[in-house]
Amino acid sequence: MPLDQVRIVLVRPEEPGNVGAAARAMKNFGLRHLVLVDPRLARPEKAYSFAHGAEEIVEAADLEPDLARAIASTHLAFATTRRRGRHRGEVRLLREGAAETASAAGPAAWVFGPESAGLSAAEVALCSDRVLIPTAPAHPSLNLAQAVVVCAYELHLAHLSVPRVLASSTAPVAERDALYAHLEEALLAVDFLNPENARARMGQLRRLLERARPSPREVRLLRGVARQVDWAGSNLPGRPGKGKRSQAARRSGVRRDSSS
Repeated sequence: MPLDQVRIVLVRPEEPGNVGAAARAMKNFGLRHLVLVDPRLARPEKAYSFAHGAEEIVEAADLEPDLARAIASTHLAFATTRRRGRHRGEVRLLREGAAETASAAGPAAWVFGPESAGLSAAEVALCSDRVLIPTAPAHPSLNLAQAVVVCAYELHLAHLSVPRVLASSTAPVAERDALYAHLEEALLAVDFLNPENARARMGQLRRLLERARPSPREVRLLRGVARQVDWAGSNLPGRPGKGKRSQAARRSGVRRDSSS
């Protein structure tokens, strides 16, 4: 995949110097697409003084109100994080993510959190993968611009050294998100999920399916399954709304033969 299809996404950046330095690093390593999500820059003009020849990347940066919008049309989205936890899923090494990005069939995003707190658990969950930059345990935290430099270098190196692989088309993030919402509603309808722990269980299911990199056709197939599960749940004895399609099923527009 060409490097110009890789988006560097900065979520709620606070320091204009970091934005400018990130843009400079991007240009150093052949990246050009910068996305700023809800930036919190007190003096945004200072970003230009740190860009040093990459001012056009700052000028052309896309502004998005939230992370979901920023990554909706991408096929892969890598959240950079140093936090671990059983609810955050598997953390991959930076070099692995860069290699997959280099051979991806569609746009990819690399997502960085704000300087003060990093990405929230909910924001990490929106992304297809979590990526760890290996650092010394005594001082593991990187400055935002430093993190972008390291990732940009690895992406550039992977682009140069990894053979181009014809990858199967992965459905965009927005389509996969809609699938998970539809599956959650269907599994609630048949009491597979308990509303009290549905978020955690769906997180596990989501991570399982994300590892499969479902294609658009596979997403339609799974939404067809979800529709039928939802229909079966609505027709259980004693259930209100018997025979009615759920809101998720109506939104899907998937018919029973959607797998074809």
